[in-house]
Amino acid sequence: MSPSGMNAGSLSHPSFIIEHMFDRLRNAHTELQSAMAAIEVDVVDAAGARELVGLADEVRRSGDSLRTVAVGQVERTNGWKGQGAKSISEWLSIETDCAQYEAQSVVVLAGQLQHLPVTQAALRSGELSGTQAVEVARGAIVAPNTETQLLNLSKHV
Repeated sequence: MSPSGMNAGSLSHPSFIIEHMFDRLRNAHTELQSAMAAIEVDVVDAAGARELVGLADEVRRSGDSLRTVAVGQVERTNGWKGQGAKSISEWLSIETDCAQYEAQSVVVLAGQLQHLPVTQAALRSGELSGTQAVEVARGAIVAPNTETQLLNLSKHV
């Protein structure tokens, strides 16, 4: 079992590639925390404050998208079972200290994204927010041939 908690032998990637992926993410997180701690928001002018809001939103979108697709993998692998939760949404709520309704929404979206690769790619690239992805997924699951059209509409709303 690797330090990431995955059995690397059962994955399609060699274990060193997977560990490198986790190391890069941990290092990026550490660097981000350091950069955020160094920001003196009180001395930033209006334009700088607006830019900080935009950058913070990009960071949030990135984290939300990774969490969502990772939750999909946790569900597919039953990784939440045996962790003291009655459901994956309860596990997510406990694991990430989020509200149960938020956890349920993430779980539903993660499941839908398995069938909506274009929407998943748009979410992961930051083109869509989690809220936009939920709306696209709701429509595209009912009418799959509308996914691209719904994606285009969501970018203008």
